[in-house]
Amino acid sequence: MKVSEKSNGAVQSTEDRREESIQAGSQIVKPLNAHQEKPKVEENPYAVQSKEVKPEPKVETEKQNEAEPPKKPALNLEATLKLVDDLHRRSIQRDNLLNRIHQLEAFEITLIEEGDELESNHFQGCQLIISDDKGRKFITQTAGLIKLVAEFIHRACLEKLGEIESNIVLPQG
Repeated sequence: MKVSEKSNGAVQSTEDRREESIQAGSQIVKPLNAHQEKPKVEENPYAVQSKEVKPEPKVETEKQNEAEPPKKPALNLEATLKLVDDLHRRSIQRDNLLNRIHQLEAFEITLIEEGDELESNHFQGCQLIISDDKGRKFITQTAGLIKLVAEFIHRACLEKLGEIESNIVLPQG
């Protein structure tokens, strides 16, 4: 019913207009009957109709992104040469570490084979010398200390070898 039909052309009070505007912005819900499945919603004819926004269908870009990893641009000549030099340097470091590890292992194996079976530490009779550029030296013959230093060096070389080997990779392109 329109305002003019309700009031028959008479002037409405402010309170009547407020109630009408409140009703215009809301929807009236009828209670459920036993035989009804869903509540029926009656829209107020004075309410402003809003357009229902339908979601746009998604393009399968997510699946495409998962299937194709992002392509990296090809390296130019300078970048390729720099990469090759870096890999060569790491390869040399790897070879040097492998040589140190093999020398230390061979030294220990020789000591064990030549050592007396009764000795608990095969570094017995060894001497550890640490010297600097100015000719100063630290010398010890303590077998326990030499064993600890040899184990530390072996462990440190293996860790560094693992780091270097993990960094020797060709870029995927």
